[in-house]
Amino acid sequence: MRRYPDFTAVSGLPGGAAVTIGNFDGVHLGHQALLRRVGDFAATQGLASVVLTFEPHPVRVLAPALAPPLITRLDEKLRLLAAHGVEAAVVQPFDRDFAALSPTAFVERVLVDALGVRALVVGHDFTYGARRGGTTETLRAAGEQHGFTVEVVSAQAV
Repeated sequence: MRRYPDFTAVSGLPGGAAVTIGNFDGVHLGHQALLRRVGDFAATQGLASVVLTFEPHPVRVLAPALAPPLITRLDEKLRLLAAHGVEAAVVQPFDRDFAALSPTAFVERVLVDALGVRALVVGHDFTYGARRGGTTETLRAAGEQHGFTVEVVSAQAV
């Protein structure tokens, strides 16, 4: 699995990417469902399977007192992602500047321009951009505008 130190290091993947986004701490059943769907899109559409994850956990930056203890260290998380067939992991440093990206800037700069997203798989409660201003609904609209598919995976029962 290739590891990129941030989204600017990627600058597009040949043929585009099937992407999922999250912290993936522990790579639990919900994460595994996202990874399976990304793998399916990648295999059927000839795309690279890519995970965009964050270091440190966003809550550690935005609300440190509320930050949960981590289940897995970064190296272990990357090993688990690779074991689930992920071809590339973008480990985005999460800081206040990155957190301040508007939902539109996040989609355009990160997903479209850098990652070349063609298929995006997210969880039912996914939000993005400054102050969590982007929702799955705004993401679907952005997908229509920029030519990528958005699939929202429902909560997984244990």
